Amino acid sequence: QEKGRTATLEDIAKELKMTAPQVREVLLKVPRSVSLEVKVGKEKDTELGELLETEHISPEEALMREALQKDLHNLLADLTSRERDVIKMRFGLGDGNPYSLAEIGRALDLSRERVRQIESKALQKLRQPKRRERIRDYLDSLS
Repeated sequence: QEKGRTATLEDIAKELKMTAPQVREVLLKVPRSVSLEVKVGKEKDTELGELLETEHISPEEALMREALQKDLHNLLADLTSRERDVIKMRFGLGDGNPYSLAEIGRALDLSRERVRQIESKALQKLRQPKRRERIRDYLDSLS
């Protein structure tokens, strides 16, 4: 750029105190960068950046999730340990994977029917008005 033109391999080699073949080899090993704005697809109507998933969440969403986790923990604290385990597994509150009644039964050494009964009793407790008030704001924000 100093000379008002694109640098040649020789210019780059001289600046880096390398040979032109060495520079060429390095450049071949470096992956090309691609703009996230490049159009892709058959119709070339989608930007590459639109297809990439983002792992970042907004600060507001992070705070909301943290508060919800805390309130859910407090809400579930009102249940027995077995009821809490069943609800957490059934709705994937621990690892993000919901489990079937049979899977929970195998894990807790209970029949599928007993797991269903425990789940039903726990949900009945959680539906009580005083408990429901604790998460009303979150439920309202989801709709």
